[in-house]
Amino acid sequence: RQKNFVFLVESFIEIIKKYNDLKLVIIGEGEDRKILEIMIEKNNLQNKVFLLGYQKNVFKFLKNCKCFVSSSLWEDPGFVQVEAGYCNIPVISSDCTNGPREIVLDGKAGFLFRSNDKEDFLNVFDNFMISKKNEIYTKSVHLKRRSKLFTMFTHYNEFRKILNLI
Repeated sequence: RQKNFVFLVESFIEIIKKYNDLKLVIIGEGEDRKILEIMIEKNNLQNKVFLLGYQKNVFKFLKNCKCFVSSSLWEDPGFVQVEAGYCNIPVISSDCTNGPREIVLDGKAGFLFRSNDKEDFLNVFDNFMISKKNEIYTKSVHLKRRSKLFTMFTHYNEFRKILNLI
């Protein structure tokens, strides 16, 4: 439920009416899988929405994405955005608590929509789709720079500084 994939699939039904060539790939497992499978079948999305389950290596999927969408209701602190940023993948993220706003710099390093707000998400998605390549590239560069601040090495160095003060 945290990842809010039911919201994402409901929104994707609207998105493909306008952008029929897109596909939605959902990676991970959760308690809503059965609901998602029913939604996919009911809306005849078997060739549009793919539930891949847990994947050890998400980077092979990220490198082929047009964008990464995080529809989460909350994050701790949003490492999926960091991973996408490191791979130069544009991020569209909910403005949920604990991370996304900070990681995508209030929209400077990605696209933010109000959490669980389908109308806002669809508007932000449209803005992403009509954005010029250089605007998306600039946001991706900012996100990649931001992602470096959230590495284990950076956290280790910050922790070391704190310990040296004690």
